[in-house]
Amino acid sequence: MKSNANASPKPPAEQRAYERIATALVGKFFVPAEEVTLDCQVINLSAGGAGVKCAEPPPLNTFVVLYIDGFGRFECVATRFVDGELGLRFVCKEAKRQRLLRDLSSYVNSGATTDTKLRRHPRNASVSVGYFSRPSGESVRCDVLDISLQGVSLRTDSRPPLGEIINLGRTWGRVIRHHQDGIALQFIEIGPSGENPHGN
Repeated sequence: MKSNANASPKPPAEQRAYERIATALVGKFFVPAEEVTLDCQVINLSAGGAGVKCAEPPPLNTFVVLYIDGFGRFECVATRFVDGELGLRFVCKEAKRQRLLRDLSSYVNSGATTDTKLRRHPRNASVSVGYFSRPSGESVRCDVLDISLQGVSLRTDSRPPLGEIINLGRTWGRVIRHHQDGIALQFIEIGPSGENPHGN
């Protein structure tokens, strides 16, 4: 991925609608147009956007999906790149923005520095072994690393694309992140009759 050579000027602080909080959070961002997932460090965060450090920033105005450990997934637009910092503007509904404001308030007030403290639902460590099924019918072996009411982290050699819906027994989940050991899923609700969300 090509670095953006045209850096845009950093907007004055007073022009920002939301206060930015200095952070040191682990993140990843996915560039759908290039099908690339990159590691990054989130160095500041607000309800309106984030500043991240990354090795290969995407071009300005590119749509990206940012994953922040402990805060979740955010759709964004790359707005600037100055002094090694990529500026991202969140594109989200007001309800999600308000939830992020509450999470940020908790982060500041509690001094939380790990994603475990920031999760709305506690995760329980697990080492169970199982399988998940992909839409193609392929059955893939996996280990459950940890699980919460919101989702599950799996150890697996398979890397289904982000957004793919897979089946874990009676549970369905959407792939929201790739990590070093495997994938992370967000649980999704199915219809009252328990039909396959793929419509098969």
